Amino acid sequence: MKRTLSLLPLWAVCAAALANPQAPEPDLYTLPLDELLRVQIPPQADVGSRAGAHSAPGAIVPIDVYTAEQLLSVGTMSLAQALAALVPGFNYPRPSIADGTDHAPPFTLRALNPDQVLVLVNGKRQQQSALLHTNGTIGRGSSGVDLSTIPLLAVERVEVLRDGAAAQYGSDAIAGIINIVLKGYGHANQALLGWGRTTAGDGLQRQAALFTTRPLAGDGFINLTAELRDRGATNRAAPDPLDGGRINTHFGEADTQDALLAWNAEIPRGDTTVYTHGKASRRHSSAGAFFRRADDERNLPSLYPQGFLPRIEPRITDLSATLGAKGSWTDGTQWNLAYTGGANDFHFYVANSLNRSLGASSPTAFDSGGTALAQHSINADWSRPFGRHTLAGGYEYRRESYRIRAGEPASYLLGPDSAWYAGAQGFGGFAPENAVRTQRDSHALYLDLKYALLPQLTLNAATRAEHYSDFGNTLNGKLALRLQPTPHWLLRTSVSSGFRAPSLAQANYTSTTMIRDGDAILQYGNYGVDHPVARALGATDLKPESSRHFTLGAVWQPSRALTASVDGFITDIRDRIMPTGYIAGWNLAQLSPQAQAILLQQHVDGATYFTNAVGTRTRGVDLRLDYQHDLPQGRRWHLSAAYQHARTRITQVNRAPAVLGVDMTDLILDPYTRVTMESGQPSSAFKLWAQYKTPGYALVANLNRYGSFASTHGHTPVTFAARWTLDLQWSYHLNRHTTLTLGGTNVLNAKPAQWGVTDDAVTGAGKPIRYSQYAPFGYNGAAYYLRLGVRF
Repeated sequence: MKRTLSLLPLWAVCAAALANPQAPEPDLYTLPLDELLRVQIPPQADVGSRAGAHSAPGAIVPIDVYTAEQLLSVGTMSLAQALAALVPGFNYPRPSIADGTDHAPPFTLRALNPDQVLVLVNGKRQQQSALLHTNGTIGRGSSGVDLSTIPLLAVERVEVLRDGAAAQYGSDAIAGIINIVLKGYGHANQALLGWGRTTAGDGLQRQAALFTTRPLAGDGFINLTAELRDRGATNRAAPDPLDGGRINTHFGEADTQDALLAWNAEIPRGDTTVYTHGKASRRHSSAGAFFRRADDERNLPSLYPQGFLPRIEPRITDLSATLGAKGSWTDGTQWNLAYTGGANDFHFYVANSLNRSLGASSPTAFDSGGTALAQHSINADWSRPFGRHTLAGGYEYRRESYRIRAGEPASYLLGPDSAWYAGAQGFGGFAPENAVRTQRDSHALYLDLKYALLPQLTLNAATRAEHYSDFGNTLNGKLALRLQPTPHWLLRTSVSSGFRAPSLAQANYTSTTMIRDGDAILQYGNYGVDHPVARALGATDLKPESSRHFTLGAVWQPSRALTASVDGFITDIRDRIMPTGYIAGWNLAQLSPQAQAILLQQHVDGATYFTNAVGTRTRGVDLRLDYQHDLPQGRRWHLSAAYQHARTRITQVNRAPAVLGVDMTDLILDPYTRVTMESGQPSSAFKLWAQYKTPGYALVANLNRYGSFASTHGHTPVTFAARWTLDLQWSYHLNRHTTLTLGGTNVLNAKPAQWGVTDDAVTGAGKPIRYSQYAPFGYNGAAYYLRLGVRF
């Protein structure tokens, strides 16, 4: 019965479209002005081909376009959360008690890693976060772009390319591409004030955003968007039975304050246009680590008689700017020359904590150091039409740098007190020996050919040769074919190779921790592959991940109002980069005597590093359906339904270094890691976005079904059932310029099934964490909001 109900909206859309399948398309030249203003042109996309903007429904590869109206209709001012509500296969869980990951959660696409998705702004590559996710979260061992640094009010549309595209755009575009297009010419000034909170009474959200534009001569413009965002923390921890029933743990979203700025400008000068766009953001954030009870050996009752909850409070700065010029020559050649620079700085601070080994003289707040990443690129692109054909190409130079800065001494020192724990509790600081400063260069040449073999048959061929200063050369190619046998049917297929360059963080991240065990000082560490400890334990230079991608699909468009598509895909990835488990005798029972001797010689009790570990295959299918219907008196229905099913399986395990005496399965694939990689993300997702719009008001319903996902409880896999969520929004136009919006997110109050109050209900060991942090819809439950919008 549930499945029948879920198919009713799709059946209704198809029935409405097929009721008059031969209905003639209107002649735009004969329409009156009021009807002409309501005509919907097919969504346009820039990504996917270097031949220029093209119709997304008829593209040679599958592309989805999400408008600003859709992004604002799901009740959030965060771009990442808006995409999670609209895009099937876009996963954005809310980790907690995961160090830096709490403050910049990663997203994934098609069940692959955050760093296997390329993010562009106006077609230009964006730098990733300097944060390397090292804890047990989705995206462990990777870094990704922080989409929440882009003000939502600055966005005109988001294009999601569901195809491998590294042969066109370079590293990272294995799972696909997200291209964020900023508002350009012809938009009105706009201001938004927003307020909201959860039905549990926490998570207070306040936003103020302003978009202002100034038109210039010749279709030029200067647009600025500023936003202030204040989100209070949520907490879904249970009472602690061993601490008098107090709720002493923070398990929920972080308390964050964001200041964001974005700009986009074009200044035409004859046949040349000078342009610039970019963004800048600053985030202050605070979230809890694990609670230390009053009688915990890590606590000093003289400082914290009731125990203490360390707070990790990073300061995150993100900057990106593009300056370029574009134009055309008399032979029709289009050219584009641009520089893009970006940086992300993740600086860790810890509050309400102590360094136990320093005794009562320990400070309670620490500067734990940080990581920084910078990226600079120069692109020179051109394209030229030859009748119905287009040839495009270009050159790209990119320099990337990565840095780890040491914290203040108290954040990492092992002091004179015979205590067990050194450094700031919650997040121990980076020591001077952890400090890193490294960089690399890459050069790329690429060609892209769009060739019309017949009026109904188009071929797209692309190739890209790239040289990296740290690991060498790559050469990748792509072939795509589009056949339109009838005006209403389109068949398409593509095959491509791709790659992802190992990140500088994966190759160089180093962090060590010291504890005192009786009279012995034990040291555990994550080491870069060039570190002497890692080299002695068999680490080698990281190779790029390589991929093969295949897509086969069809598009049916019986009228301008209805578009339906189906696309199947297969993505094979070799040499995926993963962190090892701790290389230690207590963790790997078969660890060789030689490896144990190396650990003893290096004064290390446990070590981990990154390595090319496994191969995977991801298979899936995408279904899309979009229907729009105009009604009398300026009313309109718009329904958009989407479904994705995707599963990832480990298909190959590489050999482990011989010096360790263990195989790669024991070194890498503990039960948690295997389950997380293969089942930790929903295998399916269904989205139904419906809007009924009149001149006076608009109603939006956004229905989501998140498929089941799994994690481990100890070493036992646990599967969490699928859940439905529903977002509702009502917008009322007080006048031509002012709109009042009332809405609710997750109004069904869906939450994942509970783990239980503690990890061990018998002994009370563990923490009072009730929900899985892998839930794709979070654990906060229902929330509501009020928004006031003004156009001027």
